[in-house]
Amino acid sequence: MKVLKYYKKQLYLNYYYILVFVIFSSLITNAQEVKLINKFETASNLYSSPTVTKDDIVVFCGHDKHIYFFDKSTNLINSYKTRGWIHASPKVLSNGNIIIGSYDKNIYIFNPKGDLVQNFQPGGRIFSKILELPDRRIVFGSNKKGLIFYNLKDSTSQLFKTKKLPHTDLSLTKEGKILTGSLGKYVYSISPDLKQIDKFKTKGWVLHSKPTELNNGTIVVGSYDKSVYFLDSNLNLLHQFKSKGKIHGNPLVLNDSIIVIGSFDKSVYFLTSDGKLKYQFKTEGKVISSPVQLSDGTVVICSYDNYVYFLTPKAELISKFKTKGHIFSTPVVMSNNTVAVGSNDNFIYFLKLEK
Repeated sequence: MKVLKYYKKQLYLNYYYILVFVIFSSLITNAQEVKLINKFETASNLYSSPTVTKDDIVVFCGHDKHIYFFDKSTNLINSYKTRGWIHASPKVLSNGNIIIGSYDKNIYIFNPKGDLVQNFQPGGRIFSKILELPDRRIVFGSNKKGLIFYNLKDSTSQLFKTKKLPHTDLSLTKEGKILTGSLGKYVYSISPDLKQIDKFKTKGWVLHSKPTELNNGTIVVGSYDKSVYFLDSNLNLLHQFKSKGKIHGNPLVLNDSIIVIGSFDKSVYFLTSDGKLKYQFKTEGKVISSPVQLSDGTVVICSYDNYVYFLTPKAELISKFKTKGHIFSTPVVMSNNTVAVGSNDNFIYFLKLEK
């Protein structure tokens, strides 16, 4: 009888060990790590966020005054030196060309291979990513304390004055209004003819954080007063989420209308469309970078703790990659889910999340 009990016990133990092995093997099989595909050294810090064309040409700009063009294999195919450092991010125009503003007061237009097509001086230094309007006008924030509306067809321009410097990414709503923020602590909504203007007053700078429209028309924007604001189409306050640090980056809207945004309090917040906290992920450094998303839903965001984080849509850590410098720049995602990001260790990294 004792022998029978002993063998039964051994049998249960064997089942237990097999179960543990199966679970552990499954976890190992599904584990993912970040693979370094390539890296490229520049001569300065990288504050500008890159862009990517439909053909996976990745464009980076640096404080070394250079513009770098990489092909879909992450190899450098061209570069161009301007006369001023570049802080604003490049933009892909509707015709496929890339437009970039520099502190040398020039706007540069390149074809996707990195060949210069045109450059001109619209007046003032360019402080924001350029927004293209359907009528071939471009809009950008400048050191003239306003937005410059520049017509690419006839080289005419108009200035919309803001209170202090507009140093924020711009966006275009479904109604055709231009949204921006300023160091004057305002969010502006401007009609294309510059006549219909709404504005909302915050208690801190609106610096870099792009006013972003949700599917229901709600506008989300972050401020240096530590708040994320939810506004209606006329910029009336609907909801407000208070973090413990300044908000610098752009909001990312996930498919289920969850908004992801980073804060100087070292957190990445996942918020509902009515401003409630859904999930939170803590890093070890302030989060200035904006989040982006891979095609499988993975959220990618960087921190001043030198890491690039890969998170699930529920704010769970999948994997991370460490650079040797603070990361200010926002990553960009290529069609094959390769992530390109610049670090203040002066390197451009191309990363891939793999099993």
